Amino acid sequence: MSQNNWRVLPQPSEKTVRQLTTKLNIDQLTATVVAQKGFITPETAFKYLQPSIDQLHDPMLLHDMDKVYDRLTEAAFGGEKIVVYGDYDLDGMTSTAVMVEALEVLGADVTAYLPNRFNDGYGPNIAVYKRLIAEGAQIIVTVDNGVSGNEAVAYAMNQGVDVIITDHHEMPPVLPDAFAIVHPRHPDGHYPFGDLSGVGVAFKVAQALLTEGQPITDKSELPTEMLDLVALGEIADMVSLTDENRTMVSWGLKQINDSPRPGLAALLKNAGQVANQPIISETVSFKIAPRLNAVGRLGDAQLALDLLLSQDPDEGVAMASQVEAINAERQEIVKEVFGAAKQIALSDKHANDQVLVVAGDNWHQGILGIVASRLVELLHKPVIVLSLIDGSYKGSGRTYNQFDLYALMGQYRDLYETFGGHASALGLAISPKNLTALREQLSVLPTLEVPESSLVVNMMLPVSQMAISVYDGLTLLEPFGTDNAQPTFGVTEPTIEKAVTMGSTKQHLKLTLTNHVEAVGFNHPDWTAIVAHPTNVSFVATMGLNYFRGKKSLQLLLADVSMPQVVENTAHKKFFGQVYKFIYAHQDLNFAQNLDKIAKQLHITKHDLNVMVQVFIELGFVQVIDGGFVKIIPNAPQKALTTSKTYHKFLANR
Repeated sequence: MSQNNWRVLPQPSEKTVRQLTTKLNIDQLTATVVAQKGFITPETAFKYLQPSIDQLHDPMLLHDMDKVYDRLTEAAFGGEKIVVYGDYDLDGMTSTAVMVEALEVLGADVTAYLPNRFNDGYGPNIAVYKRLIAEGAQIIVTVDNGVSGNEAVAYAMNQGVDVIITDHHEMPPVLPDAFAIVHPRHPDGHYPFGDLSGVGVAFKVAQALLTEGQPITDKSELPTEMLDLVALGEIADMVSLTDENRTMVSWGLKQINDSPRPGLAALLKNAGQVANQPIISETVSFKIAPRLNAVGRLGDAQLALDLLLSQDPDEGVAMASQVEAINAERQEIVKEVFGAAKQIALSDKHANDQVLVVAGDNWHQGILGIVASRLVELLHKPVIVLSLIDGSYKGSGRTYNQFDLYALMGQYRDLYETFGGHASALGLAISPKNLTALREQLSVLPTLEVPESSLVVNMMLPVSQMAISVYDGLTLLEPFGTDNAQPTFGVTEPTIEKAVTMGSTKQHLKLTLTNHVEAVGFNHPDWTAIVAHPTNVSFVATMGLNYFRGKKSLQLLLADVSMPQVVENTAHKKFFGQVYKFIYAHQDLNFAQNLDKIAKQLHITKHDLNVMVQVFIELGFVQVIDGGFVKIIPNAPQKALTTSKTYHKFLANR
């Protein structure tokens, strides 16, 4: 991104900052960021910084909550068999855990069912409903799903089984004819906050059940033991961390820090979390959520649910080990599928697509959302990734910026076998014939109004003013996430004492700055050119802490980098292209044994030939095997020569 796209926020008045620092006993920089978030009086800023019980809404304000309270209380006391029907992502797992725990407190006969992504699909499945009812289910409570399950819900209701839907996803034009629908944005409801996640809605039901539907005035009256689950699900589902979500997530994170469930403690240990390292929203996003979501992505999510519900430390350790192995497998699959999808996405055929639809055969269905997100990052446009499985294309879509992808794709509902989601993410299934029709429809779309991308910068700040104490002040603003962004700081041309690449394919960057401050950037091979030219570089970053060998140090996480443009030399590009063609045609030739001959044939020096092969190795185009044979790597993703550290050294010696 160009530095022209950095949007530095206006700085609040000195009077406002002085009032906040004096009244709230916070430092000047923290006060500045608080004011930039719109909290310019000590009273509003205090409410923002100190979540309280007053910020929670009465669950009885939710649509149909009175019916749900009466029916579930009656069922619990009457011994009716209740099935909680969840979902296979972390919001769905935590929603299920909250609902099960709440009903168990009431003494209910309750079991959980998490649909299998591959066998059952998302949401109410009529075949599963038939089986559950045959096994004796008298009430089905959906969590984090249900509003699109008209057929299955109608079947259950006709069988005399009451279906209670609790959901937060976008509502279709026609809602199921369920016993009750609890949804924060129900058209007939008047709930004051519409952005609860699935676990947020489940918690409001739990609150109503365990407080007998009465208003509360103190935190101790809440089922606080479930707030850790709320924090996990809401952060993972990226709902707005404002209003009552901020309160619940703040308290939930504190609970995880103070007394984590055994399975979570073991999971965090496996993820490299050290004893004195605080658990913040970032911990959930990068350590907990990917691991637990991996279970539902690759197979049956029941393992993850069991880990969350278990109170046995030994059991927790064993299950966390299983989760770690599944996550490692997930990472390998993502790497493979992303490489193949990227090759298609970058082809000329899709160059002008406004909404990119990439389809492959037998790509692992569970990781298509991750691949879509990475392609969005790369291409800056909405992306849908599909895989042909058993004669049908199934997959996920992710949007770019604030564009409402769900609304756009919802226009073609008649083409889909299944469809659901919300503004920024969706899932669908479609036949091969209808996929062709969908592509045709998308190809004739008028120009989409996708909001311009810009990077918000709180302020420009020299490295000399960055310290652990500054970071500590900013932690008062946690939890960070949607609608409560982590502060970002611009740094103009700092002195870079050292620049190195990291990672197996050298796709990560680490800069050592003055004042013993490090800055790291992940999955940006385009930034690694800095290693060869570490001058005149500016960047935007967030502040964090690095824990290593019992010590903590300030570490900046790069959000964007602005550096002098290194132009790919056309003559060099042609030169490298000729060498690549030679390698392609002579993969049976041992380069190590024939270096002199090959260099003479190509009219270059042995040194240059060695360097060029090294560039190709760095870029992932070739590999050297069996003591000197240079082999082409099939389907290697395209990369510019300028992303290679060795190429820059090659240029520097010209």
